[in-house]
Amino acid sequence: LIPPLDTRFEFRDFIKVFALSILLYAGFTLLFIYFPGADEFLESVHPTVSFMLTYLIQFVILFFPLWIFVIEKYGASFKDFGFQKIKIGKLLKNVIGFYLLYFLIASTLSILLSTSGLQLPGYEAQESYIPLFGDDALGFISAFLLIIGVAPFLEEFFFRGFVYKVLAKTWSIPVGSLITAGLFALIHFQIQSFFPIFILGLFLNVVYQRTQSLWAPIAFHALNNSLAFGFDVYLHFHPELLQQMQEKLEMTSGLL
Repeated sequence: LIPPLDTRFEFRDFIKVFALSILLYAGFTLLFIYFPGADEFLESVHPTVSFMLTYLIQFVILFFPLWIFVIEKYGASFKDFGFQKIKIGKLLKNVIGFYLLYFLIASTLSILLSTSGLQLPGYEAQESYIPLFGDDALGFISAFLLIIGVAPFLEEFFFRGFVYKVLAKTWSIPVGSLITAGLFALIHFQIQSFFPIFILGLFLNVVYQRTQSLWAPIAFHALNNSLAFGFDVYLHFHPELLQQMQEKLEMTSGLL
């Protein structure tokens, strides 16, 4: 049996955090609506600077409420959010094993949808991140550091270390996992790719639940982002590969 995750955090803490997060999101949205100069400024600077500022706003929206209603309230430490020691063998076994399973399932679904010609809303490829950072040295270095290093750490801290632990404690592991994965997919603001991100979120929950250490989903997340970013960069310099892949899938679809 998989043991439940222990946490001092309560569901009311989750409600407070998300309520303030929604208010902050609405506030920043109104700021950009009523002060068009903010949008113009973001468009005038290097794409990396623009993305970093936008990511900083997202960080404030999520972690400022978490700091007020959870970290300060409980005097919470990293350990409270799941930063437990884990043996390297156990970490590698779970991360690599479950990632191979995730890759197999995600790839199979993508191939089935492509070859059948069925268009499932919310199951499209994620947009490339390279245009958001710029295709110069600064853009690639910044994208690498943020996508592979910063994002997995912060996102797992919030979603697995707080959201999932609270929801699994409040209801059950399956319900908590489904809701957490849904919120995780929504917060990426890529509705066209909701289901691939949702499936990724489910696997991150499983890895965390099985290992009881947040380092495992962080490593899983970083591995996924590394492969996705590497493929994204390769396609950026070899766009003909994507066309060739599409043609092969269309040929396969015609044979079925």
